[in-house]
Amino acid sequence: MKRVIGIVMLLLAACTTPYYPAIDNPEINVTVTDRDIISWIDQRLVEEYYWLDEVAEVKGSFNRNVEWEGYLASALQQLTTNSDDSHYDQQGRRLFYSYIREVSSTTSRAAAKEGYGIRLYNAVVSFNSGDYGFLVDYTFPDSPAMKAGVRRGDIVCTINGSPINQDNYATLFNSIQTNTIASLRLGLMRQVVGEGESAEYSVALDKGLYAETPLLYCDVIDVEEIDMRLGYVVYTSFDRDYDDVLHAALRSLAERGFDHLVLDLRNNIGGSVDSVVELVSGLLGQQYEMEVVCELRRNPRNQRSAAPTVCRLKNVGYSLDIDSISIICSENTASAAELTIVGLRGLGIPVRLIGTQTEGKNCGMDVARRQIGSTMLEYAPITFMCVNGKGFGDYGDGLLPDEGMTVTEDNILGKRDKYYPMPHSYWGDTDNDIALRVLVAALGGGSEQSTTRTTVDCRELLQLAPDVTLEREASALYHYVE
Repeated sequence: MKRVIGIVMLLLAACTTPYYPAIDNPEINVTVTDRDIISWIDQRLVEEYYWLDEVAEVKGSFNRNVEWEGYLASALQQLTTNSDDSHYDQQGRRLFYSYIREVSSTTSRAAAKEGYGIRLYNAVVSFNSGDYGFLVDYTFPDSPAMKAGVRRGDIVCTINGSPINQDNYATLFNSIQTNTIASLRLGLMRQVVGEGESAEYSVALDKGLYAETPLLYCDVIDVEEIDMRLGYVVYTSFDRDYDDVLHAALRSLAERGFDHLVLDLRNNIGGSVDSVVELVSGLLGQQYEMEVVCELRRNPRNQRSAAPTVCRLKNVGYSLDIDSISIICSENTASAAELTIVGLRGLGIPVRLIGTQTEGKNCGMDVARRQIGSTMLEYAPITFMCVNGKGFGDYGDGLLPDEGMTVTEDNILGKRDKYYPMPHSYWGDTDNDIALRVLVAALGGGSEQSTTRTTVDCRELLQLAPDVTLEREASALYHYVE
């Protein structure tokens, strides 16, 4: 499952008598559409793929007598130098970041959607009864689910009166994620129960319009025990369609004032390089205008553009003027999110990382769309590597939390959460969100301040269901080429 990431047309560089195997030697056992799409795949691999040197050596062995959907992955599997173009799932399968897929010609992520606005965490939990539960990872702002009071960390126990089990969990999970279930009545358990709240509750939801904005939360949190005001922003993808929403939120923080900024990227799998520039430009002052936040470096033999793309900060009309920042991360933090971290560090901004090691995706793709026959396609092969303004780009193994700031092992509090980043509480909960709790301790001088906790932890009732996981969305770092 991958995100739709926008429309861009690549103007392919002209060259003299190029050799594209699927064009010069078409197979007779595939359809005309398959042949033409495979030819386009070959063309960009030969001209632009970051590891195009090895493609040139082995392209003759690619099996082109296949349907187009499986061709790209089968071709890339034959390369040995392109390890950065992949990650492995829990079953040990190699999954490539490069992709080609059919898309709608009218796709717009910023368009309002009709549905419930619930995003579930990519796993299930099991109860002693043998039934399953779905964890609410988050709800979208102004969605029916948020308006009904459903919040991050809640557990869906029943759907339309029926329990969730081994036989129906996959169907029910996907029907909620895709808003295809006709009506929705949820029985839920609240993991962290505050004063006046019940551990169990139910809601009946009607479909409504909402936007799948990546800006899930933006507020100033008063943390009395350390006498600090934290600006807290939860951002799940770098989507150019929502840059204006991001800027409006950051402006509001600048107007309200805060002592320290926290950027929560634990669910951020990446997105547009241009949006990284927008975010960092809003965080820093005018003295950083035109400074290099990153470079996109391509193969010197890239036939479209061998020169690096230099990304510079700009004046966006306001600035938070931060001199340091704390960023919450996890294994789901990737691509553009990681580039934000190394980009800030390259500009000399101290970045404290809290959470777990990030994914480690320091490469990206130039995205193109083309209609072949009746099929509209989006094609994104890996075409560049990323470095920050100081030339650092060696983070293919991921970025580590600062010393004492990990949350799955003993930290400055001597506490750990082995299930992180599974949602445990609502956004901004400095008492029960382990990452925020560790951060508050660090800001308070390295130890936990005395505080009165009135919530109840229900996690002991739960355990991860064995051998049941669902695919997460693939990370992406992409660049628009006009």
